[in-house]
Amino acid sequence: MILGVKADQPGLALRGADGQYSGFDIDLARYLVREVAASRRKPEPTITWRESPTPQRERLIDNGEVDAVVASYSIDAARAAKVTFAGPYLSTRQGLLVRKDETTIATVSDLGRDRTLCSVSGSTSARTVASLLPGVRLLEYDSYAACADALARRTVDAVTTDEVILAGFAAQRPDAFRLVDMLLPKDTCVDGRLRTAGSPFSVERYGVGLARGDDAARDAVNAALRQMLETGEWERALRRAVGDEEAGRTIERDVAPTGWSRASATSVSWQRRVPRAPPARGRAG
Repeated sequence: MILGVKADQPGLALRGADGQYSGFDIDLARYLVREVAASRRKPEPTITWRESPTPQRERLIDNGEVDAVVASYSIDAARAAKVTFAGPYLSTRQGLLVRKDETTIATVSDLGRDRTLCSVSGSTSARTVASLLPGVRLLEYDSYAACADALARRTVDAVTTDEVILAGFAAQRPDAFRLVDMLLPKDTCVDGRLRTAGSPFSVERYGVGLARGDDAARDAVNAALRQMLETGEWERALRRAVGDEEAGRTIERDVAPTGWSRASATSVSWQRRVPRAPPARGRAG
């Protein structure tokens, strides 16, 4: 199988100097491939990893260049109109990464017109910032690793994306970076709904991207995800990848409110814990 993944996200998917991949997305992908093959009574296939930059994920799936994408792939309506999603398998919030010695950015409100924020082209984080903070200078790079390097060089003042990704960079360079919660500074209308001050800018739900209309693959992956959660391997993999502190924050703050808590893992159905993305309609062009 050819699986699309990221290669530059510590904690989620990182390619080492030896060419080997590691991280939560990688462990999850290996588990899913193994369990889906076993459920179909087939030998476990060899996995070929293919780096899948954010703007290219739908094209790689649509062209059949990858069998699936497991690459911090946030589910939204626009993407669900082009690909079929299994999951979601992880919920996280949008956050900010700043330099450790930065004393003037404590909240997102401190990102004034004299500040520069970095994100990745085509990401949901970039779109959210552009719509809710129109006065901020936004630089869009090809990868979050490039954003982190720009932050270290003082080319930008902060980096925004999902907290679980930023936590990986902060853990990799604890003397250089720290995390800042990214909460709405005032009551704001988002997608036609009023969101109150203090709520997160966005909650991102990662899914496994599959060929559009492949319901059989989606159902098989969801069954494997359910098994991974209920056996405890999902939580163990997350703790191995991002550490106990960040895993605990993710589980208690972003997972438990949707019914994903460990206590409910064996009593709440997968479909209730992880509602599907909006159904896709029509045929991708």
